[in-house]
Amino acid sequence: MSRHIDGSVPVVDQPHIRLEFQHGNPKEVGINGCTIEEVIDVLVDKLAEFQKRGLACKENSVALWHLTSARDVLILRAKVREAQGVRGEDIPHESPHLIAELPPKFSEEGTLIEA
Repeated sequence: MSRHIDGSVPVVDQPHIRLEFQHGNPKEVGINGCTIEEVIDVLVDKLAEFQKRGLACKENSVALWHLTSARDVLILRAKVREAQGVRGEDIPHESPHLIAELPPKFSEEGTLIEA
């Protein structure tokens, strides 16, 4: 099996889960797998469904906040890499200083309160 430029294998194949990650620059090789952001979106959707049913809780809200924050930072990373002309290349980028976010706030029902 071929490896990513970082040395990792593009397929995760474990009991009960199989993920095929994008391997190579989509502009050069086309779409051949998922991104980390897309995997996070699946998890967000699953937890959001729990929140719409009788399984809503504060822990799910906190997990949703962290997952969406992680996705947003990864999207920012892609934009920064694009702006610096290194997206799709095996070249590090310069990370801008990220402003620390305040901890999330939740209602008594466990719903995330948007700032």
